[in-house]
Amino acid sequence: MLKITHIDIGGCEGCTVSLLRASKMLENCEFNSIITSKNEFEMGDEDMIIITGAICINDEEKMELLENLKEKNCAIVAFGSCACVGGITRYCRGEQQPKPEHMTFQPINSVINVDYAIPGCPPAPRILKPFIEAYEANKPTNPIQIFKSVAKVKKLSGYDLIDDVVLQNICVGCGACVLSCPNNALQMINKKPDLIAEKCIRCGTCYVRCPRASQILIRGV
Repeated sequence: MLKITHIDIGGCEGCTVSLLRASKMLENCEFNSIITSKNEFEMGDEDMIIITGAICINDEEKMELLENLKEKNCAIVAFGSCACVGGITRYCRGEQQPKPEHMTFQPINSVINVDYAIPGCPPAPRILKPFIEAYEANKPTNPIQIFKSVAKVKKLSGYDLIDDVVLQNICVGCGACVLSCPNNALQMINKKPDLIAEKCIRCGTCYVRCPRASQILIRGV
């Protein structure tokens, strides 16, 4: 039985809610969460640790928590765009001019090595079960290779999609990026996606869903 532990290090809790809903669909898994634990939360011999939320590098307690995970011999999974690439917590400044001290939120792979990163704001609950099944199958060509690739990058956004795919003239015009954007920051113009910059929350969902961009990610690993 796969032992899974969930750790939340902050955020809007949308990813946490999605993950807890997803955990109800899991079979033959022991799922433990820091959010729902009735007793004092302790980690044991986990096979997988799933982390939600971006890390505030000024939060000594959370930083120590992540640092301790380096000693764990298990898979580390970033769940949600804040954990994967910083997401909106990394870029939201309350309409202030940015200052160096404002850049405190980072993706968790800036602190520890991450094995898999599942972006989304939040990821759909239904994604967890097939992810776990593919992880346990452990086949070299299984579909979660894209999440292994995302774990190695520090940022993903609609800006990157435009730069790497649209402006390189390799976009196939399928519209997958537009349909996947949670904030309607992309629109199709002349059969190509165009970014509404002020709406982009840097979640990276469009990049992962794009067939061309996902190939770029996988080949870059």
